[in-house]
Amino acid sequence: MPSFKCSDIGMKCGFETSAGSQDELMKRIAEHAREAHGMTTIPDDVLEQVKKAIRP
Repeated sequence: MPSFKCSDIGMKCGFETSAGSQDELMKRIAEHAREAHGMTTIPDDVLEQVKKAIRP
């Protein structure tokens, strides 16, 4: 089950999530980024960091 933590990309944030698929995980991450960090879009460099930080 893929999982992600904001802290793994250097954010001072306690957000952690996991999902049954990578697609669902990315939806949860995007929703969190919008609601908690005010990101209407995720910049390419941050997206790359997120993808590298996802744990299988």
